[in-house]
Amino acid sequence: MEKAGNELTQKLMDAFFRIMRMHPKNHVPGVKHSEIVILLFIKRKMDKTQTGIRIGDLSRIMRVTSPTVTQFINRLEEKGFVKRKSDPGDRRYIRVILTKQGEDVLQQAWEALVADFNSLIKYLGEEQSRLLADLLLKSYDFFTKDIDVNREG
Repeated sequence: MEKAGNELTQKLMDAFFRIMRMHPKNHVPGVKHSEIVILLFIKRKMDKTQTGIRIGDLSRIMRVTSPTVTQFINRLEEKGFVKRKSDPGDRRYIRVILTKQGEDVLQQAWEALVADFNSLIKYLGEEQSRLLADLLLKSYDFFTKDIDVNREG
């Protein structure tokens, strides 16, 4: 593999790769980050439809197989975070919804995440935090919108 062209390119790549490899903090004891992510997908769907989400839809969103999602849902159900219910529009399907305990776990994870970012703002200061947010959003735009930096205008 070829080394990056210059020191700044290498430093920027190193920073991005370190962030991508970061392991999220475990904000809720006994609940894995992957479980929080699944609960969040279920919550978002419930906020839109009030009926929960089908396993097949969840597997498409997560880009994993239905049996993999089913294993996750089984664990979450054992912990009391979700429950299954019949699809009101088609009894052949099962939907997954959050329980009160699942909602509480998500709230706890959210509050801890907000506290982490508030700590980062305190550490960096408001000006550098705004600059970081702007630069990260601009970087995201660059990598997702095929911006041609060589094009004038």
